[in-house]
Amino acid sequence: MVSALLVALALAGQAPSADSADAESEKAQQKKWNAYYVKVAADYEITRGENGKRKLELEPEAVLHWSNPVREGETNGSVFVWTYQGRAEVVGTVFSYLVRGEANLKVMAHSFQSLSQEPLAGQRPGQPGAWSLSGAGIQPRPIPGAPPPAATAAGRLTQMRDLSREFSATTTLDDVEQELRLLTQPLHRQAKSTDEVLDGALFTFVTGTDPELMLVIEARPTEGSDKPVWHYAAGRFTDLTLKLRHK
Repeated sequence: MVSALLVALALAGQAPSADSADAESEKAQQKKWNAYYVKVAADYEITRGENGKRKLELEPEAVLHWSNPVREGETNGSVFVWTYQGRAEVVGTVFSYLVRGEANLKVMAHSFQSLSQEPLAGQRPGQPGAWSLSGAGIQPRPIPGAPPPAATAAGRLTQMRDLSREFSATTTLDDVEQELRLLTQPLHRQAKSTDEVLDGALFTFVTGTDPELMLVIEARPTEGSDKPVWHYAAGRFTDLTLKLRHK
């Protein structure tokens, strides 16, 4: 489930020059954009539950800075995670791209994916673009053939990385299917165990470094048993046709 907000901003004089040979200048300019993305993300207030009283916490740093060399135009952004009791409940990106034929015009876009089992609501006080989601954003399912979760946190992290490699993903554009690349370093690791989830991590599949699909791997109890079992859930992070395969 994805909620997106598009805002056009005229940023004259701030867009990096595509013809510039000065790599250091472009790097410095991108750092300014990254800092701006952080500021925008920090403006959001996201709450969990029907009454909207449980506020999510934004991780203080972006979990990924990305660019997409395949899509037309200069596109880059940063990915952020909002948590509740240490678990990732929302993953979102703030990004920008140049408008064709307009050297000093960038479009800012905000896109979110719920990783929660609860209703969510988001807003930027004093800004347009409030949104709400009435149901769960993902559907956790047991991973076939997965081993029992290890007794230690380090052991479980190794298991989650191994389990993530069992999955593959593709996007399709103009009838051409493209294999996505898994980032084996998780974007986020659950900070502590909860009643619902013993342990968990958020992985992503990318084009270049642009995230297209979010993969949640968690140790959750199953119906009829109090013993945790490894589960997976997929979250769309692209507007393209998307496929996820296990083994």
